This record gives sequence, structure tokens and C-alpha cells, in this order.
Amino acid sequence: MSSHRSSHKPRRWGVLLGLLCIALVLLGGTLQVAHTHTGGDLSHSDCSLCVTAHVVAQIVSNPIPVPAELAVAAAPTFKAAPHPVRVSVFALFTRPPPAVSTLA
Repeated sequence: MSSHRSSHKPRRWGVLLGLLCIALVLLGGTLQVAHTHTGGDLSHSDCSLCVTAHVVAQIVSNPIPVPAELAVAAAPTFKAAPHPVRVSVFALFTRPPPAVSTLA
């Protein structure tokens, strides 16, 4: 029975914390809607609620990525292989099969 009571206490604190948060949001919304100033002063520069209400989100463009630098080096040159002077022909040479066979 005691394990049942101990598991119920954290739930109660969570519910109370949730209700407190909801109450604070409702209170803040009500204060913002009911907020007024006496007189005809429209600047309200000394009122933190008015200053915060008129602050807009600054739209910032994404920075242009810097292109990666490529390391360029001279490629080593190789001497061309010497071409055979005489082409040898094999007497028993047969043609290899075609690469694509339509009859297969």
C-alpha cells in the first residue's frame, strides 16, 4: 500500500506545477490586454511591457558559405609507352564473341 502512495505524490506535484504554469500564462495575457497608460503619451519608452510588445523578430539571412579551397598541384607526367614497331599476327586468331547477343 505504501508504494501506491509514493507513486501518487509525483503526479500531484506535476499537476500543481502544470496548473501554476497555466495560471501564469493566463495572468500574463490578461495583464497585456488590460495594459493602458494615462495621458496622451504614445512613446511609452519607460514601460518595459510596451517596449517588449513593439520589438519584432529580426530576419537574418543565412550566411553565404565560403567555398572550400581546393589544393591544386601539378600532376606527374608519365612517358608514353613505346608503340610496337611491328604488329604480330597470330595465324590461328578467331574473332571474339560479340558484346551483346540478340539470340541469347
